Parts: sequence; C-alpha cells; structure tokens
Amino acid sequence: MPGLSQAAYIAMCTVLDSIKLSREQVHVGKASRRKAGRSDSNEPSRTPDEELAIVTEVVGLLFGIQPNCAAAAALTTEIGANLSYDLQPRPVSVVAVEKSSNTLLTMGPKANGKFSAEARARMEDRRPEGRDTGHLVVTSTEHLRLLDPNMRQLESYGVKAPSIMIRVKSVDPESGEWPFEWQGLQLLYILDEENRALIPAYEAARQDLAARAKIIAADIRAGRSLDLIVARAR
Repeated sequence: MPGLSQAAYIAMCTVLDSIKLSREQVHVGKASRRKAGRSDSNEPSRTPDEELAIVTEVVGLLFGIQPNCAAAAALTTEIGANLSYDLQPRPVSVVAVEKSSNTLLTMGPKANGKFSAEARARMEDRRPEGRDTGHLVVTSTEHLRLLDPNMRQLESYGVKAPSIMIRVKSVDPESGEWPFEWQGLQLLYILDEENRALIPAYEAARQDLAARAKIIAADIRAGRSLDLIVARAR
C-alpha cells in the first residue's frame, strides 16, 4: 500500500466528501463485539444482523493485522453458508485516509486511478513484489450488508482500523462505491469486479477452512461468547 503527500491527501478528502453526499449510501457501522454466554430456551435467538456482526468480528480477530483478505473472505463466506447466509466475495479497490496523521493508503488499480500520474509518482510503493491485487470483501444481497473482517490489516501500516460491517442501500450501487467512516478513518470501497487476482486464493482457502467454518458456525448458533468462539477456532 502506498502513502501519499499532504497535497494529495487534501485532494482525496475532497473526493471523499463529495462521494459521501451520494444518495446511494445509507447508514454505516462496524461489527459489534457482543459477548454472550451459552444460550438456553429462555434467551431469544440472535438476529441475522447480530450473527453477521459476530461472524465479521470472529474472522477479524482470527486474522488480526495479517494482510490476507482472500482467506478472511473465504472463512466468512463458509461460516455464512453454514448459517444459511448467501455471502458473495467482491473484489474492490480501497482508498483509506486517516485524518489525525494525514496518512493515505491505497489498495487496487481503481484506487490508484483516483490520482494523477504526478501524484502516483510520489507514492511509496509497499506492494508485495510490486503487485497490486486489490482487496476482497463479502456482501449479502438479502441483508444488504458489506463485511470486511480483514481491514484490520491497516494496523500493520500504523493506521488503526476495525473489522467492518456496513449497511448498504445496494450491493451493486450505481456509483460503484461505498464510503465508510470510523473514528477519523475514512474508507472508500470501489467495486472492481474485473480484477480477479484474489479469486484463486479465495477458492483454495474455502476448501482449507471448511472444517473450521463448521465449528465456528455451530458455536455461533449455540450462543457461545465471542471470546470462546475465537479460542475454540484458533
């Protein structure tokens, strides 16, 4: 992920501010860290929104700041399938701006395309082997949610970020973009369906993580606490 100059940062803030006014976007929020004990017959079952939030947070805690969005998306979709949720992997580019430190990071070709050639020439290239594969998130058409458990990876670049679940108006917005803001961190997700670079790794990880996903899903349905679910899945 490259960093960028103060001038480019200011330009990006302008872009983000204009996009945030789009009517394609609605309420956003991050996954909650709900701690619940084992459920019993007197306790209400978790809602789909609560379950998807727990899935997001569990996967985020398991991967931590490790930059492995393909495997994180794979585990998320597999847990979802075991809970009867149809979750789909979505390739995206991402622009991330941390206001307090004037830090700007980009992932994916469409994110870099937001800037001029001159601005891109000033970027510090931290991409593995110079390859910009973008980022992978998960969406739910039925529940209108975008799940990104692996955005915590920004912490490896000094930018604090949570596991993210966003309520969206559409999983295929007309603008092709979803904004998100959390504690001074602004993110712009840009759909990039043609960038399939991460899909082979995603498909391979689904098979590798299938057994773990079943255990996690069963623990979620059993009402186990977040900490216990994570501990049993490690």
